Amino acid sequence: MLGITTITSKGQVTIPESARKALGIQTGDKVMFEQVEPKTKRGTYKIISSRGVVDELYGSLKSKVPYVPIQVARQKAGYLLGKKYGLKRK
Repeated sequence: MLGITTITSKGQVTIPESARKALGIQTGDKVMFEQVEPKTKRGTYKIISSRGVVDELYGSLKSKVPYVPIQVARQKAGYLLGKKYGLKRK
């Protein structure tokens, strides 16, 4: 066991220092909880550091799709849908 902690009235806990070191997590890091044994009432969970998770990469790659204002995108979508369903412009 890496430590024991208390749940606050807001449902928050402090992860003991020994557990933080073992997980390699620091202040500001995100963690995920995974239920290991869903059939037991006791509940066994894994705490997983989000470091290295795909979510952290969001926005780090350049998009090949150029930015288009929403009005232009809606007009284009409307035109293409009209064309697809054979609608004529008024």
